[in-house]
Amino acid sequence: MKTVTSSDGRRLTLGSVIGKGGEGAVYHIAEAPDLAAKIYNPGKAHERREKVAAMVADTLHRRSDYVAFPVDTLTSPSGEFLGFTMKRVTGYKSVHDLYGPGSRKVEFPTADLKFLLRSAINLSNAVASIHTTGCVIGDINHSGILVSDKAMVSLIDSDSFQYRSGSTTYRCLVGVAEYTPQELQGTQFDRVDRTPNHDNFGLAVLLFQLLFLGRHPFAGKFLGKGDMDIKTAIKDGRFAYSSQKAQTMMEPPPFVPALGDYGDNVRKAFEDAFRPSTQAGVRPTAASWGILLKAVENDLASCPADKSHAYPRQLTGCPWCKLERTMGRSLFPAQFSTGAPIMDIGQLLTAIKTMPAPVRAPDPEQLIGPLLGLSRSAAAKKARRERNAAGAAGVVATVVALYLMSTVSGFWGVALLIGVIVVAFRSMDIKGRFATELSGAKSGWEEQRKIWESNAGPGTFEKRRNHYVDLASAHAILPQKERERLAILEQKKRQLQLEKHMESHRIDRAKIPRVGRGRKATLESYGFENAWDVQQRPVTNVPGFGPSLASEVETWAKTVERKFVFNASIPTDPAAVQAVKNDIAKQRTELERELTKAPADLKHLADHASALRSTPPQALVDAYKRLKQVELDVS
Repeated sequence: MKTVTSSDGRRLTLGSVIGKGGEGAVYHIAEAPDLAAKIYNPGKAHERREKVAAMVADTLHRRSDYVAFPVDTLTSPSGEFLGFTMKRVTGYKSVHDLYGPGSRKVEFPTADLKFLLRSAINLSNAVASIHTTGCVIGDINHSGILVSDKAMVSLIDSDSFQYRSGSTTYRCLVGVAEYTPQELQGTQFDRVDRTPNHDNFGLAVLLFQLLFLGRHPFAGKFLGKGDMDIKTAIKDGRFAYSSQKAQTMMEPPPFVPALGDYGDNVRKAFEDAFRPSTQAGVRPTAASWGILLKAVENDLASCPADKSHAYPRQLTGCPWCKLERTMGRSLFPAQFSTGAPIMDIGQLLTAIKTMPAPVRAPDPEQLIGPLLGLSRSAAAKKARRERNAAGAAGVVATVVALYLMSTVSGFWGVALLIGVIVVAFRSMDIKGRFATELSGAKSGWEEQRKIWESNAGPGTFEKRRNHYVDLASAHAILPQKERERLAILEQKKRQLQLEKHMESHRIDRAKIPRVGRGRKATLESYGFENAWDVQQRPVTNVPGFGPSLASEVETWAKTVERKFVFNASIPTDPAAVQAVKNDIAKQRTELERELTKAPADLKHLADHASALRSTPPQALVDAYKRLKQVELDVS
């Protein structure tokens, strides 16, 4: 085992490798189990020596609990700089494993919506704490952010941060385009000083991915000509979820949450974070994100149907239930007591069936009674005056016409007489002038009458009662439904093993020709996380993936499938069994919640019907008055 010397004079023994990267490897330290050692690859140490020494001298590791800052420098026995010690981070996994629904199911099997939100809050607070040290992360992306099973966040690779010590600025030399703001796209990072506002863009991308199922905010369908990759979309300021579609010319992928599902304040913050840099000004800061998301967390309502769902109280219903129904699968681990006893609904069903229905509604015209004081409208009076005037004028015109026919000109006399007849006919036709109003009044009255008869009589009540009886029938067959679905699982054992095998091969970890980090992010934004997803629907549906590129992805998935070996001795996948039990439990919970409110709901309908029979609603009275008014006008 290799021995190194720390800057405090201790001799340390490097143990097993914890992880490797492009710059070096991280090792256990035998003498200090709470620390780890990062040893640079040959040729890399000299690039970081001065920055790491400055970070150690300024004791940054004491100024933020969220970051594995350098604690001491490490040298070889001959004094050559090798790397540094840092806080050992254990029990944490990549934030990427958390925000993707597929990987979350495996790596964070109990994480629900509240867990995602708490992780987002802690990430915001972590970045804010880094900014207070004078550091700028620079290369902010998912690979350097770890999350624990308690939603705690820790950042690694702190030696790549930009840091200013005294008059010297040690720049961050790298960056990932998918997390780089518009104004830095294509920049040579060794020639530019980063600012917290640049970090704020990358942070907003990560927060969006945490809260929006791993979707990248700039991955979507371009409404112009050709395709739009993520880097170009960022450069052009084309936030795919923006309400300003006329400007962005983008629309989000299918099966995604709406931008407002976390409330108006979060929606506005993302719009501000992803505006084009010419409009951006200062993006929401890490500290402001922490405050905003904490406010959302404090105002969450728990979904009555699924405890893994939560949403802002200002929303009218659970957006996650709606999204899951559309997608046909669960996004979070369902939280139900699958072993809870099934409700005995026999007594409840008896109460539903025996509740007396409202009697038939009386004749609404008799209930309203005669309309006293009704008189012709001004329009009707005017029409009659015009008719009378036309009649008098017609008599005079007829006399003139007859005179012309007998003494002056037969032709002009006939023409005048015909004109008199036409004008008189039109003036006398009062019903024709009010035909449209009469038709509208009749249809309006008929509509209101049917509504009233249904609500005041047994119609609406019986319809709702039948609905509850149907729910009770659905509740009764749930045990049989569960047994049937579990039997199908046993028959599909090979298929389930294949599915699990394919799901374990994730796209973000795969080497696929011509599919780099940006294209992988696009695939993830359209729900393609693993080899199984690739086999379920055409990759060509993803923008930018034509037949040739899609073939590379599909070939990779087929290669994964060929490696599958079925083992008949392995029991049916417990996760699949639990998924069936969870789904049945969810259906049972929803049905029982509806059924328990049935007696009160039916009683309310019966009471409402009784009230309507004694006091007709104003809409019904108004429709009746309108009809009688028009009938009087045309009489």
